[in-house]
Amino acid sequence: MQRIVTIIGAFVLLGTIVDGYAGSPVSWQAFCRLDAEQAKPCRITDSVTSNLEHHMIFTAGEAEIRFSGKNSGAWWSGELNGRPAMGYESHRGHTVFSTIDLKTSFEWCDKASDGGNGSMPSCL
Repeated sequence: MQRIVTIIGAFVLLGTIVDGYAGSPVSWQAFCRLDAEQAKPCRITDSVTSNLEHHMIFTAGEAEIRFSGKNSGAWWSGELNGRPAMGYESHRGHTVFSTIDLKTSFEWCDKASDGGNGSMPSCL
């Protein structure tokens, strides 16, 4: 009986942790580049659903890029502006996405990718 209670407790705790992971969007400053354009300062807003799907919005001035999908390790799969896409996070704070038809690429990085010194990261 003790073992059953422990197992049930573990599942309840795990459910609470996963449920707690989904919540309010988080935002931070970064640098973004669409296709071959010059990198620009941007704001990233990321919200995560209970099934661990990310809904990311990248805003630079009036421009807005959206990525929705999941990651498995460094690899990402989902949609970039509504089109099937893949991505690769080469290191923390630096990810490159491309639509599967290779017509659109998008890259973002933040201060985490350059030691946090606040200047434009060397990744762009």
